[in-house]
Amino acid sequence: MKNRRFFWQIFPAALFIIILSISATSWYGARMIQSFHYHEMQEDIKDRALLLRPHINTLLHNRQSNLQDFCRQTGRAAATRITVIAGDGRVLADSNENPEQMDNHGTRPEIQTAFTGEVGASLRFSKTLSQNMLYVAIPLHPESPGDGVLRLSVSGATLDAVLSSIRTKLLYGIMFIAFLAAGLSYYLARRISRPLEKMRQGAERLASGDTEHPIIIYDTSAPREMTELSHSLNNMAEQLNGRIRIISQQRNELEAVFSSMTDGVLAIAPDHTIIRINQAAAEILCIDHRTVQGMPFEGAIRNRLLQQFLESSLNSREAMTRELSLMENGQQMNLRARAHPLYDGENSRLGSLIVLHNLTRITQLENIRQDFVANVSHELKTPITAIRGYVETLLDGAMDDREAATRFLQIIQRQGMQLDAIVDDLLTLARIEDTTEKRQMDLELEPVRPVLEMAVQTCQVGAKEKNIRIRIECIPDTIQVLGNRAMLEQAIINLLTNAVAYSPTDSTILLNARRLESSGTDDRVCITVQDQGPGIDGKHQKRIFERFYRCDKARSRKHGGTGLGLAIVKHIADSHNGRVELKSKPGNGAAFSLILPGSENQGRTDR
Repeated sequence: MKNRRFFWQIFPAALFIIILSISATSWYGARMIQSFHYHEMQEDIKDRALLLRPHINTLLHNRQSNLQDFCRQTGRAAATRITVIAGDGRVLADSNENPEQMDNHGTRPEIQTAFTGEVGASLRFSKTLSQNMLYVAIPLHPESPGDGVLRLSVSGATLDAVLSSIRTKLLYGIMFIAFLAAGLSYYLARRISRPLEKMRQGAERLASGDTEHPIIIYDTSAPREMTELSHSLNNMAEQLNGRIRIISQQRNELEAVFSSMTDGVLAIAPDHTIIRINQAAAEILCIDHRTVQGMPFEGAIRNRLLQQFLESSLNSREAMTRELSLMENGQQMNLRARAHPLYDGENSRLGSLIVLHNLTRITQLENIRQDFVANVSHELKTPITAIRGYVETLLDGAMDDREAATRFLQIIQRQGMQLDAIVDDLLTLARIEDTTEKRQMDLELEPVRPVLEMAVQTCQVGAKEKNIRIRIECIPDTIQVLGNRAMLEQAIINLLTNAVAYSPTDSTILLNARRLESSGTDDRVCITVQDQGPGIDGKHQKRIFERFYRCDKARSRKHGGTGLGLAIVKHIADSHNGRVELKSKPGNGAAFSLILPGSENQGRTDR
């Protein structure tokens, strides 16, 4: 909506309020007058009915035939219509009409009210008399209201005429007062808006840099407050110009520093309220930095350890450093919190400045590095120790026993092959990572079923030794996947090898490939290897794809393997812009799913 001048905001609003107030008051007065007249007429008719009720009851009790004549004569004399209704709604007598030709009145609202023992009243249009009528009905026998009703009614024309006259006079009064109000509102609006218009023009000159024409009002009709306001605005404008430049520069510098910092920064006041917080700290603490400023940190930060550290920093005059381990959204977070006292230019304590360093990722990487070093050392040390032991045994004289020497050399050969397999898998992982980083791998649309059949053929020898059946389901047979055929075969072979190793004898492994439901260009293919093995506990599922990670080291070593098969599968999935998922419960087997792009468009989008 376009902004209007101040005059046109005051004048119409004032005039509208005045007219609306007068109209509302007049309408309310008219309604009150109408209600008053209606109530007075109702009471008057009720009094007439109470006076007539004994005579009507006497005529009804004596069963005289002149009840109709009595009602007609009395009604004409009192200019009132009199109607006597029986308990079943029949009209016994009426002062204006033949009761035998009248409808049953049992459904009339005032009659139904009178049947309950109360005084019934209703103002409505009468089709018989073609005019508004006010009906009042009372029971003939208060002790037995259902035996009969006496109803009196009078014309509402008198009330309508009075109200019409009142409305006419009110309308003329409203028009006259509105005319006077319009003139007065116009005069007051002009008197108020004229000095403001001059002040606006002067302010625009100051804003444009014209300081030679300050805001001064010489109009004697202007209020003194506006003249003083113009002088105050001149002084304020002169002082604010210099201060705004300084504050803007400092604020921009501070905001630039805050926004560019990767560490969390939090400033708190002695009353525990948050003075400032940058976005990095808000992300660490999972809060909104735009809404928590000015709030007590107890209400914004829920972690008790961090609250205690913040409270201690406010009570200390020295810098503090503490390592904190927090739980946020169900995940552990490691922080290094440093607190420094915060002073203003007059060396007065403003609070504390907290710097938060998120060490979670560094800690995780360090733990992974330590686990990797420990695991790879363990994996390499086992075959090396075995080789050294059997070599020493041979050197100590076992070479003279040809049968023992042959058996020992075969063991040494197997351990050497295990070392070679570990080195080959490590080189494979390095090659996949290098290819993925350099984006040098060629991806083509490959039919899925031949890849599955080739992988099953490779693993068939090991499966037959345990009488394990591998069943292929490919729906549809023409399904294709965007990938590198050699790597896809290796990933499926690793999953099948793992399934064969942990599946019981005489069991079945299901190798399933299907197209996932998608929308738009999101076309995905899911290849699942489902076994009937012991399953994997939930605490191991997040780390099962790490290098050399084993759920049960003793049991896993019995099944052979290098501990790198699932890690290779994960890296192959990542290199194909896909992912690998695991669903398993202890005792119910495990299902490894390889989800890959199923079309060339999807592959290009993801890459």
